[in-house]
Amino acid sequence: MSADKLYSEIFEDFDKCTTKEERLNLLRKHGDKSFITFLQMAFNPEILFDKEAFPRNYRPALEPAGLNYTYLNLEVSKLYRFIKNHPSKAAGLTTEKQRKLLGVMLEALHADEARILVNLFEKDLKVKYLTKKLVKEAFPQINLWK
Repeated sequence: MSADKLYSEIFEDFDKCTTKEERLNLLRKHGDKSFITFLQMAFNPEILFDKEAFPRNYRPALEPAGLNYTYLNLEVSKLYRFIKNHPSKAAGLTTEKQRKLLGVMLEALHADEARILVNLFEKDLKVKYLTKKLVKEAFPQINLWK
């Protein structure tokens, strides 16, 4: 991912694209390992998040974009902790510990990126024209289904 773009900004740019080719090019332009993994988590139906781990409430960050403690592209590699039955998840990671970890993450992200993470857990990024088919076309190597 380009260091100067938050995922929320990439999706805003995606929304401004008027053709399929523009959308594909935008996805490919930002197609680093973290972004591709993020899209795989969003569109692979076999990847399910433990919704019990979701904090009951959290305070969205007030910092302006770019001045947050962390960014979604840096947190993607840690999201396995919230995937049901993930083989790398620590045995002692209780639902309560997951909830605390996720709460800290959500509060450290820019509010727009936190919203995207919430949408990821729901398996609906709410980005118009961003479909499994388009993601697969942009990144043929991605595993989105059996």
